[in-house]
Amino acid sequence: MESATVKTTAEKLAEKDGIAFYRINSNKFKTNRVDIFFLDCLERQRASANAIIPSVLKRGCKEFATQKELEARLEELYGASVDGSCNKKGETQIVSFHMSHIADSFTSGRDKLFDQCSQLLMCILKNPVVEDNGFKVSVFRQERDNLIDYIRSRINDKMRFSFFRCIEEMCSGEAFAIPDEGYEEDALLLTPQKTFAIYQEMIASYPCFVYMSGSIDDESAHRFIEQFSQITRTGIKRVEFPDTEKTVKEVKRVDESMNVNQGKLCLGFRTNIAPSSADYYPLVVYNGILGGDVHSKLFRNVREKASLAYFAQSILEKYKGLMLIMSGIEKENRDKAEEIILRQFEDVRKGKITREEMDATKKSLRTGIKAMQDSQGAIVDFFLSQHLTGDGEDFETIAEKLEAVTIDDVVRVAGKIRLDTIYFLKPDEAQPQADPQDEPQEGGF
Repeated sequence: MESATVKTTAEKLAEKDGIAFYRINSNKFKTNRVDIFFLDCLERQRASANAIIPSVLKRGCKEFATQKELEARLEELYGASVDGSCNKKGETQIVSFHMSHIADSFTSGRDKLFDQCSQLLMCILKNPVVEDNGFKVSVFRQERDNLIDYIRSRINDKMRFSFFRCIEEMCSGEAFAIPDEGYEEDALLLTPQKTFAIYQEMIASYPCFVYMSGSIDDESAHRFIEQFSQITRTGIKRVEFPDTEKTVKEVKRVDESMNVNQGKLCLGFRTNIAPSSADYYPLVVYNGILGGDVHSKLFRNVREKASLAYFAQSILEKYKGLMLIMSGIEKENRDKAEEIILRQFEDVRKGKITREEMDATKKSLRTGIKAMQDSQGAIVDFFLSQHLTGDGEDFETIAEKLEAVTIDDVVRVAGKIRLDTIYFLKPDEAQPQADPQDEPQEGGF
């Protein structure tokens, strides 16, 4: 008989020198996993270097110096995996590393896989392949070229490109305008030595969160903590989230032309609501009603009734206090689409919300919370979010707070939201018409 599912919680095991260690308690998974997050202030002079570090580190370490040797070792560990990435939450850049492997109970010899895999992960973190006081030149150049190719490829997805351009215009002069991976011109200036120096800074001084999930016994967990704690740490950086309140004096309007088949309309709003505020939960419900799903006002009125947009949705940037509305439209429908979008925004502000819209939104949010708990990565991201904002809620308390939101709560937070920027990427009539190959899937990204 299967055991009952354990409530999903994050248990703090230790904290030392700016590193907080947590264990995710859940019995749903057949894999063990470690997630490590190094936090830095999002600043242009380090953004591209931070972005390239995970890619370079996962190419090899002192004990397994080539990618081929490292992959062979991972195969020996029952197909374990090690990966890394870099993104931003608000004006915090997060350099992350992930290790996962099958739980010991599913191996033939009941091997101590966690101990072996965590040792390999620490080798990758602490002992990268180095030459001439920098990363190995051949590996570094390959990964720098890959990063530059990725930065250049942003323009290929026109909706995503429009999303980023709207943010750049809306947050001009603010750190949030810097892309996750930085800029091409900065990446081109990176050297193995400069990047290695920033890696050393990351290891020594970036605040760090470590999460262990799966069937990891206490002894193994504490051995890993002890091993990780041997990293020399000095001068821990202070990373804070910015003030989300911003006065909008005048709405910016930015139109740009490009060889596209379909116009891309993005509206950027300031929510003026901090992620740790009690009003954040009504804001989530507000977003669901406005444009969070197929039941939303934007989807039904802009796409279904008026047939003006291929899709229309709104998303929140929790840590910066932003809301973005995105839609793909024909150029000639721009004014009408904008009018209907802003009408939905005003309707919510005026309390024109039906009980059906509230119920459908809360049902969608409940489904999302349940689905999140089916993924180890999503669970870790959830608790990282809670710890970054200082919230202590678990999935159940979050669900309860969302369920308790009333229409009056939604109207109250709607009154705080201000339109900041309207960005439109329109077809360039002087260029041949582009192939319609970059249209987003329904629901956007």
